[in-house]
Amino acid sequence: MTESQQKESWLNLPNFLTVLRFLFVPLILMILYRQGIMWQMLGTALFILAALTDTLDGAIARRRRQITEFGKFADPLADKLLTLSIFTAIALRSEFASVSVYLFIWIAIIALRELGITVMRVWAINRGTPVITSFWGKAKTTIQLITIISTLALLNFREVVQHWSAVREYYPGDQFVVYVVHTLIFLCMLITVISGILYFNESRLEKAGETV
Repeated sequence: MTESQQKESWLNLPNFLTVLRFLFVPLILMILYRQGIMWQMLGTALFILAALTDTLDGAIARRRRQITEFGKFADPLADKLLTLSIFTAIALRSEFASVSVYLFIWIAIIALRELGITVMRVWAINRGTPVITSFWGKAKTTIQLITIISTLALLNFREVVQHWSAVREYYPGDQFVVYVVHTLIFLCMLITVISGILYFNESRLEKAGETV
């Protein structure tokens, strides 16, 4: 492969969407830390847009046969950075001060799982072995995105209630929101850990099959 062909294989639309997801992270964080319902809704909308790029880049790469080693590594890394950053931002919010210690524990466990899988992928790339894209990894990412979007939606509704008394009767209360978010993140942590174990077993079995 010539140098120009190698550059072309890396510079494609799926990889551009992956890089764009990296760039979304600091932008979303800055917006979510701003006060006001409009900023909160904008941050939520940008997060959903960033999450959509995860679906699009994979679908486009498969349809156009533009799957690259960069994409195999950078795509899940962008997912991890996006979700872990927003999870941390949620745990730091004053609304969850009463359960913040627990939230940080669940997020730390999620981060350890993500770090472990990332190390495995780097090790596989350095050895020149195929990087496995697991169903469980995608399922885990989907659950994490749903958890974050649900949390942001609840927080947005809380902001709307504070500015629009007409819907106040439909608001279940701050304690209910804290309980729901805490439960969602805890369940998300469990699914993330289980998916990591399944991914590891799947990877080990595939490598064992290659040596037979």
